[in-house]
Amino acid sequence: MDEETQDVEIMPTDIVFDCPHCGHNLVVDYRAAGLQVPCPSCGAIIQAPIPEGMHLEDLDSDPGELLSQLLQTRRMLVKAEAVAQQMGEKVAEMTQQIADYRKTLLAVKARVETLQEAADLANATRQDVLDIIASAGGGK
Repeated sequence: MDEETQDVEIMPTDIVFDCPHCGHNLVVDYRAAGLQVPCPSCGAIIQAPIPEGMHLEDLDSDPGELLSQLLQTRRMLVKAEAVAQQMGEKVAEMTQQIADYRKTLLAVKARVETLQEAADLANATRQDVLDIIASAGGGK
């Protein structure tokens, strides 16, 4: 068994077999008997074996159990859709916040550029004044 399969708790009803393509050890629930499943290691689609003495009819559920499973699946779908709706709203809210932050950042950037231009102008003026003072003082 490989490391992944060693971490899996194998139930007495599980089917344990090797991928015929890569040899990866697989464990599936007995209800997967006869179904095609992807190998998690190589991705090949393989058929889960049907254990000796088991018949696929043994896996058929009664209509009441199927209806119960269908109703449970629908309830889970409704909950998942509600969560997806909430997440969509949260994404829209966060997208708006990002747009607002971007506007603020651009405004700050423009202000910094204006201040830099003012500082550059002040430094140039200062240098002009120093040059004038130096030339006036040097002429004496």
